Amino acid sequence: MPNLIPVGVSNRHMHLTREALETLFGPGSELSVYRALRQRGEFASEQMVEMVGPAGSYPRVRILGALRDQIQIEIAPSDARVLGIDPPVGRFAPLPEGQSLELRGPKGVLKISENVMISRRHIHIAPDEAAEIGIRNGQSVFVAPLNGGDPLQSRICVFGNVLVRVDESFVKEMHIDTDEANAAGLKSGDMVYVVQSSVGYYDEKPSSRLIVESDVRGAILRRQKIRLSEGVIITPAARDLARAHDVFIE
Repeated sequence: MPNLIPVGVSNRHMHLTREALETLFGPGSELSVYRALRQRGEFASEQMVEMVGPAGSYPRVRILGALRDQIQIEIAPSDARVLGIDPPVGRFAPLPEGQSLELRGPKGVLKISENVMISRRHIHIAPDEAAEIGIRNGQSVFVAPLNGGDPLQSRICVFGNVLVRVDESFVKEMHIDTDEANAAGLKSGDMVYVVQSSVGYYDEKPSSRLIVESDVRGAILRRQKIRLSEGVIITPAARDLARAHDVFIE
């Protein structure tokens, strides 16, 4: 089935520059491969450092390779609470005033006050595979786990606001953090599918006189389009959600 997407669960990690690596591990240091990752050219390295925040720390945080042009640190919301910081979701930006992290390696220390984020859940996919499913770069979609067990005994849930990233270099995979994986009972290698896309809508319904966000969310999960009637009133939240998921037919 083209719509099946494997899950990759991301634990807290960081990407470093050449300069940062040498500060932490010494001049001439190189990353060594611990385990190859699904995305081409990416790997979990043997090297780990201590990450220290205002409220707490993690003694062994893994560095992912290859080296990049800027330092990037990705953590889950529960990690942020332990560390005592409040990073943005889905973008690298400065931390709030007065907040910072220290990275402590065997040869040096780095103080980081920007380029830390809580990663937004997202799908990596190549253009031909995206077209087959009916999704496009920059789109937000709903994704559900493929669960063959007893639904009453599972922790199945639907993920909303999943960002689609399309590039020729990508291998099909949905990335979620450890908090999201634990909440849904998912692990790396489990399969999910796109609930709503531009391919496969099988129903259309007329609009009522008032459309609220729950109406749009229900239509997405039922894979319906809503045909707008003249004079219909749409709440701002409903319009934003419908626009992101291409639900309305004018």
